[in-house]
Amino acid sequence: MIKIFLSSNSTCTIKCRTVVFFFAGVLTYRNNFEAAASEIAQKYQNVKIVMIFPYGVANGTTGSSLIGLLARQLTQVGYDLARNQSRRVTIASQIIREHAVDADHLILIGHSAGGVIAYRAGLYLEEKYGFQRAQVFAVGCPKFYLKDIPYNDRFTYITGQNPDRITQIGSWSKLGSKVYRGKPGREIQMEFNPDHLGWRFHASYFLKSVWTDSNQVFRTNSEDLVSKIHELYPGD
Repeated sequence: MIKIFLSSNSTCTIKCRTVVFFFAGVLTYRNNFEAAASEIAQKYQNVKIVMIFPYGVANGTTGSSLIGLLARQLTQVGYDLARNQSRRVTIASQIIREHAVDADHLILIGHSAGGVIAYRAGLYLEEKYGFQRAQVFAVGCPKFYLKDIPYNDRFTYITGQNPDRITQIGSWSKLGSKVYRGKPGREIQMEFNPDHLGWRFHASYFLKSVWTDSNQVFRTNSEDLVSKIHELYPGD
């Protein structure tokens, strides 16, 4: 079941200049994006921050129930990857319209499978309603077939320096297809906390995750990620 939360880090709730939506993937917990939301609030003025969990939240689920939840979520992700539009995309699009109708700037940030929903919700809004303000950022997301369309110029794909199995899934172009030959407007590789490996690395993009780089500079994953997003789209 899709879950929606308004972040307590929001500095605006009505007629906000900027609205930022975070889209979660599978086995994600309610507070997964709050560190990044705190950074968003420092970078953007009059910002509303909305968390969308297209596949539900993992809070309160343990043991075998957690395995069952993952199985259901992965089935839903497989469905969404195979189709340009799904019920989760249309519902997410409606949520965006409700919260961002008066916004000057709209930023969609998706993690893992949430990146697919973010991209397709933004495209659905553009094609159906002429809503051409969305800037889309997919972080640690599987690849999926893209048409070669102008919308992709507002799509940024971000990965980390460590191998992330999820980002190795899929492809942007479809071999032999004359339609699916697109790619993101920008593909960026960033450095994140090197102490995280495997699934921990995949789960940590949006977390505080404090570390010190080779120059002894204090870093955090959430701060670096949001700083990069703000650099690419300051929203001024």
